Amino acid sequence: MSATASGQHQHGRQGHWPPTQPPSAYPSPPAGRGKPLLIVAGVVGSVVMLLIGVVIGFVARDRDSVGIPTDASPTTRQGPITYSMSAITNACDLVDPTPLTKWASAPRLDPDHEETPQSGKFGVLRCGVYYGNSTGDKFPMNTAEISVRADVTDGSAARKYDNWKRTTADLADDGSVVTSGEFTGVGTQGYWQFEADNFGGIVDSKYVICVWDGGVAVQVTIDLSREKESPAVDRDELDAVARSQARKVLDGLRQK
Repeated sequence: MSATASGQHQHGRQGHWPPTQPPSAYPSPPAGRGKPLLIVAGVVGSVVMLLIGVVIGFVARDRDSVGIPTDASPTTRQGPITYSMSAITNACDLVDPTPLTKWASAPRLDPDHEETPQSGKFGVLRCGVYYGNSTGDKFPMNTAEISVRADVTDGSAARKYDNWKRTTADLADDGSVVTSGEFTGVGTQGYWQFEADNFGGIVDSKYVICVWDGGVAVQVTIDLSREKESPAVDRDELDAVARSQARKVLDGLRQK
């Protein structure tokens, strides 16, 4: 509006030039024309500000009615995710053994589980599931095992995660082929390590992932022992199973 008002003021001055000057080809607007425009603009601006205030008032009232603070976005997570083991009576309830049947036909031992409460919702959970082939299978020596551990802690989950990363690398067998790296998409941080050994007619593979999120650290280990003539199992296949298992543990421990 300021640029328009200024331009109109200059035209107004042209209307007061001495009469000896030639008349302008375009007649000047009346000297008082700028004032109504300014008044109209002020009225429109006031109405717009009033409407904005009404809309803000309705939004704030609606947010308060559903318990959302007026200074927070409805899509923003309120506070960190918390985890608890207090509702878990069998750690193997958090483990899905179904993928093991791709590598070995049936369970060979009862699932081994341990629940160690420490204080309130904190503690350690362990589960191990072991599958194997039978003598009638094409590859009777093939075995598959999945081991899961979850530490629900009061502030030390990140340290536990870092410790697992170091010890996993240190415990790799000499002479084995080891690759490792970090990943995202499960928890706050994730680490994977793949170890493969080839001893004569048996190929051993171990895949480990460690995940940290808030107050919990989760470790998933998949051990395969396969006859050399068996179909090869690559890292991506093991990674998909391990990550899915880590998500299942986090979901099972998350406080709703």
